[in-house]
Amino acid sequence: MHGSSPWRNDVLADLKFGPAGYPAEAKNSVKRVFQILSDVELDALEYAAVYGLRMGEKKAISIGKAAKSANITMSMHAPYYISLASKKDDVRERSRNRLIKALKFAPLMGVKRIVFHAGGYSGRDPNEAYQLILDSLQEVWSTAGHHGNGALLAPEIAGKLKAFGSVDEIIRICENVEGCIPTIDWAHMYARRQGGIATKKDYLDILEVFEGRLGEKFTKNMHFHVSGIIFTKAGEKAHRPLDGKWGPDILPLVEVIREVGYKPTFISETPDSLKGALYTKYLFEELEKAQQ
Repeated sequence: MHGSSPWRNDVLADLKFGPAGYPAEAKNSVKRVFQILSDVELDALEYAAVYGLRMGEKKAISIGKAAKSANITMSMHAPYYISLASKKDDVRERSRNRLIKALKFAPLMGVKRIVFHAGGYSGRDPNEAYQLILDSLQEVWSTAGHHGNGALLAPEIAGKLKAFGSVDEIIRICENVEGCIPTIDWAHMYARRQGGIATKKDYLDILEVFEGRLGEKFTKNMHFHVSGIIFTKAGEKAHRPLDGKWGPDILPLVEVIREVGYKPTFISETPDSLKGALYTKYLFEELEKAQQ
């Protein structure tokens, strides 16, 4: 899995692979983070701001410079605290402000995609929640979209059934907010559907829905999260490795991506996210070998 890959200039040249959050081995050293990613030939990183974007501009700039030097494609996962359909006005306002801050910091860090969960329905009718979330995201984009220097907001498929984030809900937001593209978290979708994603056709049918409704906005900005997952009747319970013990099996997805020619960024959200990213890349490399 490590070392130079002769297939890099073919299919893999158009794909990106990386972990969610800093590799544990980096011990929070920014320099070491990007050295590790370069050493194992990964080329993406999703910065984890899930408990808040707690840094000053100087630190953000240092991350951006290190990423550029190592040729790492950057995304960011915005705070978990976002709740755009909350019953409380102040919570909704703070949620909007977190996304505005992320857009302002994105250029400093070299971030091009800001992944986030819109939050739960907060006891509201799903259509009422959708309208509130849509209004908030339109306001965020009109207020701060220009600060992002090309960064896009990337609402994510949610793994819990009581959270906003079905396929249709995410697509409708992306249809109606200029600066929004979808993040497909395949494990979350698997949990939300209570399984049922197992074959190439299953994956292709889902991808065709996104492409059919969003067109190039989707195909030119494909951002995926991958991991195994445990779920209950309420949806996701916990992320797990990509080792076949837990669904969804991503090999059929890898086959579809190769065959159709899509160009996604794969972010691993496995417990050891570095290992998960390497495993995802390894699947592509093995399929390429088999075609030689």
